Amino acid sequence: LPPSSVKKGEDEPAPPQARFRPKIAVVIDDLGGENHISGDLLLLDFPLTFSILPFTTYSRSLAIEVPRMGKEVILHLPMEPHGYPKVKPGEGVLLRKMDEESLLRQLSKDIESVPNIKGVSNHMGSRFMEDPEKLKIIFSDLKRRGLFFLDSRTTPQTVGLQTARLVGLKAMERTLFIDNLLEEDAIKETLEQLIRVSLSTGTAIGIGHPHSATVKSIRQMIPRMREKGIEIVPLSSIINQ
Repeated sequence: LPPSSVKKGEDEPAPPQARFRPKIAVVIDDLGGENHISGDLLLLDFPLTFSILPFTTYSRSLAIEVPRMGKEVILHLPMEPHGYPKVKPGEGVLLRKMDEESLLRQLSKDIESVPNIKGVSNHMGSRFMEDPEKLKIIFSDLKRRGLFFLDSRTTPQTVGLQTARLVGLKAMERTLFIDNLLEEDAIKETLEQLIRVSLSTGTAIGIGHPHSATVKSIRQMIPRMREKGIEIVPLSSIINQ
């Protein structure tokens, strides 16, 4: 991500004149595998959202533990990317060649593998997220289940939000990936960008990944967010507002 020209403390937008405080949700993707970072994430002092892959070593146990620690679980749903099958989304993937019955059967299995979910986001899916007919099938079922959808925006041609509106599914897009560059200074600068978006629009959603630099940077930036009057919330608080 390009560095912002606005420096910390200079020319930052004032919080919107609104009834609600600006809000930021931070989502950590790709969880459930054998990664010690999950324990560090659970100890962070704010309501992080855990986006857990299906059928991984700790999918189920992590999804059970997360709500006990006051945090939120969503399913990180594997979807077909451009370049499939050379590019591998992992077990439980939804493919465009599947018919409606096959898609819904696979979706149900994926959801069953990760308990306690409030919503769903796409893992990869650059090809699947461009297919409105397949998305309608998935989104209609998510609506029936009372879940929401977060579009990770893995393709500029995503039709996620417009398809969600067609079926009446609550959905939003991520604002930024916070750790495209795995360096603490770069991650903190992206979190500053997230703060500026939240102050100017009222909400912002950041997606990170289970890396030690990401955890450390988030921990260091929590006081900064609170200092700016930003409420750090679970993802559902933004999507359901």
